[in-house]
Amino acid sequence: MESIDDRVRALVDKAGLDELVKKTEISGTRWRTVRYDKRTRISTQEVEALTLLYPSYALWLASGAIAPESGQTSPEYDEANRNLTDQHAG
Repeated sequence: MESIDDRVRALVDKAGLDELVKKTEISGTRWRTVRYDKRTRISTQEVEALTLLYPSYALWLASGAIAPESGQTSPEYDEANRNLTDQHAG
């Protein structure tokens, strides 16, 4: 089972460091440290910033669970849905 640290790092990858620096008050150095140094403890500040940017991932970020019927998904869920939609588009 993946940890909240793993989910935070996955979302940092998805968002991109440049985007996070532009849209949050957290420095690029801190985001890079969070992303690449697995010894780094994730703070509530990073979790809060990510949930503000990606509110539909809040449940997944905190618990690993999703509730699509409530608009709470994950990056993997959204990617799978996008791929299904693309297959039917042709």
